[in-house]
Amino acid sequence: MIPVKEIMTTAVISFRQDTPVEEIAEQLTRHRISGAPVLTEDGFVVGIVSESDVFGKRGAVARDIMSSDVVSIGEDTGIEQAARLLLDRGIRRLPVVERGRLVGLLSRSDVLEFFATRVWTCVACGHGQHGLEAPPRCPVCSGEAFRLERAHPRQ
Repeated sequence: MIPVKEIMTTAVISFRQDTPVEEIAEQLTRHRISGAPVLTEDGFVVGIVSESDVFGKRGAVARDIMSSDVVSIGEDTGIEQAARLLLDRGIRRLPVVERGRLVGLLSRSDVLEFFATRVWTCVACGHGQHGLEAPPRCPVCSGEAFRLERAHPRQ
């Protein structure tokens, strides 16, 4: 199992509950993101605000438009489990918390990048395959030992 702390974003754009909606719209646009966590002054996650909240809800500040039903995970949660949660709940991002405080963010694009750029290589025969977790057996030689490698080294 690969924990989400290996791929999560740690430099997270976030908002305070009293952040004006106009500022939220500007920051989402500037950083080319579709949403971000809303935090208390102490760093506790109290909501998520998305682009659809900005143009689909009425309000002056983050607390007025944010979704307060936040699904979060711990940094030792496995990537596959987190991906299932993203899919099953139909959400785009998961705050990663430690004792309720934000330590990172895992988005669908983080999971997709992991899938696209990593390959599980069979130690016995060298066959590689993509996946969020190592396969139980190699489809070529039935080997059970795999190592995680970069699929396409970045240039």
